[in-house]
Formats: sequence, C-alpha cells, structure tokens
Amino acid sequence: MRALALLLLMGAPVWAGDASGFDPAAIDQCLAKAETQGARADCSGAGMDACLDYARQKYTGDDPDFPMANCLDASHQAWEAKLTAVYEAALEESDPQEPLRRMERSWIGFRDALCDRSGETGGDPARDRCIRDETARQVALLMSWAEPR
Repeated sequence: MRALALLLLMGAPVWAGDASGFDPAAIDQCLAKAETQGARADCSGAGMDACLDYARQKYTGDDPDFPMANCLDASHQAWEAKLTAVYEAALEESDPQEPLRRMERSWIGFRDALCDRSGETGGDPARDRCIRDETARQVALLMSWAEPR
C-alpha cells in the first residue's frame, strides 16, 4: 500500500498556478530519479535555472532581484503543493494520526524560526530560499516514510 501511494505521488503533478516560467514538472522529474531521502532533498532547486532564464528574458523592470524572487516564490509554491500531497498521504497511512500532526506543526515552527534567522543575515532572498529548501527536505522525509522497510 505504501509503495502504491509513493508511486501515485511521484506521478501527481504539482501546480504553481502562475506565469513565472517555473515548470513544477521539474520537481516531479527530479524526485522520480532520486533514490534516497538525501537525493530527494537535493531536488529543492529543480526547475530554477529554466525559470530564471525565462524570467530574465520577460522582465523589463529596474529591480535586478525580481527574477530570483519570482522564481523562488513559484518554486516554493510548487514545493508546498507537493508537501500537502505527501503529508495527506502520510496521514492516511498513520494510525494514530495525531503524532504526525504534532510533528508537522512543530516542523513548521522550526522551519520558520530557522529561515527567519537566514533572512536576518542574508535578506529576503536567503529567507525565501531557506523556506523552499526546508520544505523540500520535509517532502523528502515524508516520502521516505512511505518506502517499504
């Protein structure tokens, strides 16, 4: 059952729902190739190069940081959608569910505190990248729980 859930999630697309040039399928493709939890976490930047190329071509404004902010936001949205799908599947497999819910709430607090610190030292792009990367790591962790043991 867990293997089936993992296969279904791997094939399920994530949707950023914007015109940023970010292709959420890049995340699914990277995750499909990754064989370990660490390799899945390394997918956090999947799709960013293509998005940045697109954004730099389309954006004509004066803010040089806009393409990066745009792509980080779109990437984060895609990872959040993937996290929601993986978390909901993990909840269905959990009995009881409350420990997983407590863990996820605690993780959100940890992620936000960690990334707020990144923002203090590196500004908004550093915080945004941190949020995206930590969300990808959480997806990787939850996906590893669905693997046969």
